[in-house]
This record gives sequence, structure tokens and C-alpha cells, in this order.
Amino acid sequence: MKRSAQQITVGLGVTLVLILANAVVSYRNILKVFENERWVSHTYQVLNELEATLSTLKDAETGQRGYLITGEEQYLQPYQSGIAEINTHIKSLKQLTADNPQQQQRILPLEGAIALKLSDLEQKIKLRREQGFEASQQVVRNNRGKQIMDGIRQQIADMKDIENQLLVSRIKESKASLQRTILTFTLATFVSLVLLGLVYYLMRRDRALRQQEAQKLRQKSERLALALDAAKMGSWDWNITTNEIFWTTYHEIIFGYEPGKPNRSYKEWADRVHPEDLPRVEAGIQTSRKDQQDFQTEYRVLLPDGSIRWVNSFGRFQYDAEYHPNRMVGMLNDITARKQAEAEIRQLNETLEERVIQRTLQLQEANDELQAFAYSVSHDLRAPLRAMQGFAEALLEDYGDVLDNLGEEYAQRIVSSAQRLENLIQDLLTYSRLSRADLQLKAINLTDVMKEAIAQLEGDLKQQQAQVTITSPLPEVIAHRPTLVQAIANLLTNGIKFVDVGVQPEVQVWAEMRGDWVRLWVVDNGIGIAPEHQQRIFRVFERLHGIETYPGTGIGLAIVRKGIDRMGGQVGVESKLGQGSRFWIELQRGTGD
Repeated sequence: MKRSAQQITVGLGVTLVLILANAVVSYRNILKVFENERWVSHTYQVLNELEATLSTLKDAETGQRGYLITGEEQYLQPYQSGIAEINTHIKSLKQLTADNPQQQQRILPLEGAIALKLSDLEQKIKLRREQGFEASQQVVRNNRGKQIMDGIRQQIADMKDIENQLLVSRIKESKASLQRTILTFTLATFVSLVLLGLVYYLMRRDRALRQQEAQKLRQKSERLALALDAAKMGSWDWNITTNEIFWTTYHEIIFGYEPGKPNRSYKEWADRVHPEDLPRVEAGIQTSRKDQQDFQTEYRVLLPDGSIRWVNSFGRFQYDAEYHPNRMVGMLNDITARKQAEAEIRQLNETLEERVIQRTLQLQEANDELQAFAYSVSHDLRAPLRAMQGFAEALLEDYGDVLDNLGEEYAQRIVSSAQRLENLIQDLLTYSRLSRADLQLKAINLTDVMKEAIAQLEGDLKQQQAQVTITSPLPEVIAHRPTLVQAIANLLTNGIKFVDVGVQPEVQVWAEMRGDWVRLWVVDNGIGIAPEHQQRIFRVFERLHGIETYPGTGIGLAIVRKGIDRMGGQVGVESKLGQGSRFWIELQRGTGD
């Protein structure tokens, strides 16, 4: 008796601790769910504010157009309202994105572009008032307003993309938090119920020692019913001889029957099992009976209104004195929500797998085509190209005194064109090798790399009278030395090539530490790059200028990006037309720094 009392005390203590821990964990998880939902709502607010900003600007533009066409002041009402509202939207965006430095950086250019757009609208209205319709139309036809508006749309679209990415991430985190909350609560509740059931069992057993066997059986039945109701599980007792089934209340609810008739028939159970599942379930029961094993399966329940529920059912046969099965008892629970979640996950996984397979095939095909092309270039094009170049040079050397000026010019063009094609082939092969080569990365000193790159370009630097200024010290990075030398040489070549006529090329190089990464800047005083072209220039054969103006193959920056990507880094550019360009590459910091 004393030992039984000690067991009960320990069980109650453990249960209480578990319940308190469950309450604390559940409370923290719920707070996390609320916080995630708040951020999801916040993201929607930012998206709505971006859309409102663009809509207000469109309204202002619409009012201005109406006034330009009609000359009537009443058409300026949307324009005037838009001016009044636009600053409110910008202010709201700043407040809403105060937690997002990336978006804060984008708001300043957006605010400037909107101010420029409003100034453009005001200028056209003023021209309409002072000089008439034709004067305002002349300004409209230059498309400056459209270009500004297109830029604003793109900026807002970029900000929307960022918010949509945040939205997907936050929704995913919210769902994950909710699932963790449900799982934690369910597991803790289940364990608590088990412990409570154990304590209750010990208490009842202590009393049952002084009672008759029949009373003990009745009490066990009551305890089981209580536990099932608390866990929202149904139980059943099937009399195999009479085909009568005893159901608990929750079992009736799951099967869509009105509670109050616990004694039901086998047919009433079979009528509610989905016709497609019934043969499988009955076969499983017979197999368990034959093999004398426990029965467990999942199946669908078809309700009268046409809706479907999933249940998980567990049963065990009871045997008579001759070990013949005469009863089967068991329990079931509603797993519809779990099945729906599993179906959604399967669908998402199937979609993801299809995309991965499709993308892998596309990449493999592209790589195979690139390898085939590189092979063709290397073996089939270079030989005739070198022959053509050699014959042209021999023609100039052996018959230069016979050729007239036009013939000599033609021969020179053949030589220069062959050389350009040779350079193009070499760059293509370099780009192809970067895609396939196994790069061995190690700590590399950037100072040594810069010296090697400048040595390679010594002739070009002297010819262009270019000035390269390197700010020391330069740290170590994790890289493949030949690839890094080529990437930096290409950036330096780019910096001294794309300058206005008569301008001495100036290139400045320095490095800065960014945590575990090193960012190397290559800044020039060249012609600059428009924002809409700054991503294009890193693609193969993307040229912004004619080859007569600025010679080259159009692959140099693509080689830079490919090489830096293969070394696990990043490359980018900051530039404006007429203000030079600031190229940067970012690589992992070397172990020696």
C-alpha cells in the first residue's frame, strides 16, 4: 500500500510538472505564431502601400493629361489630390520598411524619381497654361515623362518582389510555428493524459484490491471511456457472433450518427465506410484474424452529406477458452486534418520534384551544347582561321610593295578581323572551361594577384596612358589564383577601355572587410552604365556599344561572373551614365586575416 501511494505521488508530481511545462511552451509558441502573423500582415501593408503609391501617381498623371487635352482646370483635381497624397504614401512606406535596410535604400531613389515625375507633370501643365496646347504636346512627345514613369514602375515592382519574397518566407515560418505549436501541445497533452491515466489507474487499483472482480472490470471500462472522451477518440466492441457493435459517443459523432444509440450493427458500420476502402478494410480484418495479429489501418468515412472523413482504426481480437476469436475491441480517431496536410505536402513535393527534374535536364542540355560548341570551336574553327590570318600576313609581307592602298587595307582588315575572331574563340573557350573545370580553392594574397594582373596588361596600360591606383593593404581571399587573376584583369581592361575620347583612364582599387567576406572594388572614370543595363552586361555577348567604338568580344564580364560564381563569390556594379562605374567582387575571407 505504501509503495502504491508513493507511485501515485510521483505520478502526480511528474504530471503537474509536465502540464506546467506544456503551458509555458504552448504560450511561447502561440506568441511566436501571433508574431509571425503580425509580420505577414505587415508585409501585406507594405504591398498595399506600394500599390497605392503607384495608383496615386497614375491618378495625378491622368489629371494632367486631361488638362493638357482640354485646358479645363476641373481636370486637374486628380493631379492636385495626387500631389497631396503622394508624400503621405512615401512617409508611410518609410515607416513600414524601417526594419528593412534594403527597402529603405530603395525608397530614396523612388522618392527622387517621384519628385522628378511630379516636376515633369507640373512643367507640362505650366506650358499648357502659358503657351497653349501645341507647346505642351512638344514636351509630351519627347517621352521623358513615360521613361520616368517606367522607371518608377520598375522600382516599385522591385520593392514588391522583395516584399513578396518576405511574404512567402513569413507565411512559411508562420505555418511552421503553428505546426510546431500543434505538435508540441498534442505530444505534451498525450503524455500528460497517459500519466494522468497511469495515476488514475494506480488509484483505482489500490481501491480495487478490496473489491470484487466484476467491480474492477466495470471501473476499468469507465476509465477507458473517460480517457477516450478526453482524447476525442472513439472506441468500439464488436461481437463477432451476433455482428453487434458497441460504439462510444465520439465514435458515433465521427461516423455522422446522432449520439444516443451505442448498440449498432456491423452493417451500420459498413454503410459508412467508403465503398472504395471497404474491401481493403474487411480483408485486413480477416488477415489479422487469421494471423492472430493486431489490426491497424486508415480508411475513409462517407457521410450522408457527401463529405469525407479519414480515420485511423486499431483493433485487437479477444478469444474464448478454446482460443477462437469471439470479440474484437478497438479505438479510432479522426485524422482528416492530417491527411489534408499530407496531401498538400505531397502535391508541393511533386511540383518541386518536377521543376527540379526539368531544370536539371535543361542545365544538362545547355552544358552538353556548350561542350559540343567548345569542341567545334577548338578543333574546327581555329585551323582555317589561323590559315586565313597567316596568308593575309604573308600577302602583306611578300606582296606589300605590289598592292595598292585599297588592297593593303583589305589585307589589314583580314588580319584584324581574324585576330578579333581568335580573341572571341579564346574567350568562349575560357568561359566554357570555367563551367567545367575543377577549381582548387585556397588562400590567395590579393596584392600578388593585382601585381600579376597589371603585369599582363602592361602594354595596354602604357598604350592607353592609364593610371591604376591600389590602396594597400589588400587581404587574403579563398580563390583559384588563375581564375581570380583573369577576373581582375578583365575588370581592369573594362575600366581603361570604356572612357570618352580624350579622357585619361583612371582606375582605383581597394578592399573592405565584410564579416567573413572581402569585397574588392574596381572603380573607373569611364562612360558609366545605365541602371537598366547593369545586369545585362554580365551575360555572354551582351554589348552596349558598337565594336567600332569600343572593341571587344562581349564576353569579358561574363567570364568575370562565371569565375567568381565558381569560387563561391559574387560580383556586381554600381554606375550612372557619365559618372564612371564601381565594379566589385566579393570572396570569402582567407584564413590568414
